[in-house]
Amino acid sequence: MECNICGNDQFVDMNGRVGVKCSKCGSLERTRLLWMFIEKLNIKPNSKILHLAPERGIYNRLAPLVKPENYVGADIEPERYGFAKCRKIDLTQLEGWASDEFDLIIHVHVLEHIPCNVAYPMFHLHRMLKPTGKHLCVIPVLSGVYDECFDEIGDAERTRRFGQHDHVRRFGRDGLARTLGKIVRLPDHFDATESFNEAALNKHNIPKNQWKGFHTGTVLSFGKNDYRLL
Repeated sequence: MECNICGNDQFVDMNGRVGVKCSKCGSLERTRLLWMFIEKLNIKPNSKILHLAPERGIYNRLAPLVKPENYVGADIEPERYGFAKCRKIDLTQLEGWASDEFDLIIHVHVLEHIPCNVAYPMFHLHRMLKPTGKHLCVIPVLSGVYDECFDEIGDAERTRRFGQHDHVRRFGRDGLARTLGKIVRLPDHFDATESFNEAALNKHNIPKNQWKGFHTGTVLSFGKNDYRLL
């Protein structure tokens, strides 16, 4: 096995998951799968990219593909990203960002942190896409039902309800079509083997439990018109 982002062949455990984290670039199974989908895109030097909460490994591969001014890393705490030029973005206040600007918007495990109605950032991110742009994201879908709370309920209660102390919501597999699916046009199913052969998935250390279904590593691909509340 080797990491398809940095080429390393050594993996370590992460949160009880055996051998899933690249020991060099820190990629996880979900980021390696995301990169497989990114590689299928026709990224050109003039393409403009918005990368939210940028992962170091993906940044190292993605940013050189475009002109320096066309890669935009962004986070609510940009000072955390010393490896990349990173702008401040508050996903609860997006009115000031231009429409029809980006060819690609990507993010991994971001929406569960945003303390506002999730329809708001999804609307603006799709507004910011060019008509032919793509929005690739990984949204953790857990067992059970949708739940959210923006009140100060404490780290322990957030962990109990949402799985992590800094999450404000959980996307539940039960009724997903009635929650997230009412905001964006979700696929009927997810099956990575429809896009990649099993040998490639195994080579890049994507465990079989990440290949199919809606889960914490499902890669979702949206076009501009896949936002449903227009």
